[in-house]
Parts: sequence; C-alpha cells; structure tokens
Amino acid sequence: MRGTRAASALAPCPPCARPQPTLIGARRTRGAAIGRRPVWRGVRRTRGRGGEAEAVGPGLCGFIAMTEAAFQKAAEEVKQLKSQPTDQEMLDIYSHYKQATVGDVNTERPGMLDFKGKAKWDAWSALKGMSKEDAMKAYIAKVEELKGKYGI
Repeated sequence: MRGTRAASALAPCPPCARPQPTLIGARRTRGAAIGRRPVWRGVRRTRGRGGEAEAVGPGLCGFIAMTEAAFQKAAEEVKQLKSQPTDQEMLDIYSHYKQATVGDVNTERPGMLDFKGKAKWDAWSALKGMSKEDAMKAYIAKVEELKGKYGI
C-alpha cells in the first residue's frame, strides 16, 4: 500500500454546505508524515516556504471556528461563576459539554452504588443523537443563562 493516495471528495460544511479542504493521502501509520508533505485538496499554499495556506474556491466557513472559540470561552467562564449552580444545571452543563467534545455515550452505565456517576451518564445519554455543533450551541446558551443568573 506504500505510495497510494486515498483521495476523498470535499466534505461540505454543515451550516452553509460549502466544501471544506480535506487532507489527501494521510495515512494513520506511525511516522507517515516523515519526509512527505501533506497534500490538501481545496487549499493552495502561498509563495515561499512556510507560507500560509489559503482556501481555493468557495472558501472556508468561519462558523465552526467561531462556535468552537465561543465554546472554549464558555467552558472557562463557567468555572468563574460567583456561586455553585444547582445539581440539575450542573448536569445540563456536563451533558452538553460531553456531547460536544466526545459525542454519543461510549461507556457502560456506572454501577448501582455510583449515584453521581449514574446521574451524569443518564444526562449525557439523554442527548444521544445530538450533533456536536448543536451541543456546543446549547452549552453556550446555558452558560450565558447561568452567567445572568449567578454572575461572573
């Protein structure tokens, strides 16, 4: 399989359906990038070594990058609330954070004596099937609500 490239079509950006650049020929073996430059479809490098890459064609959608930046900011702000939110609010925050970062539940339900773990698992499991972008938006909205309620 050495020297083969697996070309894939441009993956559409979910919010705006514009194509995003994708890496071609990336192998998942250890040391695959040594001595080889990655080949990007939909991206053109500017002149000179180490030049910045720019999108070719319709361009990149900044929506996901903005959502991720706002998500990271909200994750830091929730730690700075003046008082502790209620248990149900904390479960909502936890479940949306896990759904946004990990995706659907990928672990077994905790044992019967782990009440806190079961409550967290159940809250996360209730969001099964929600997309990561929707979970990020819900998390950001919940943090904004808590900031208004408890202050920062």
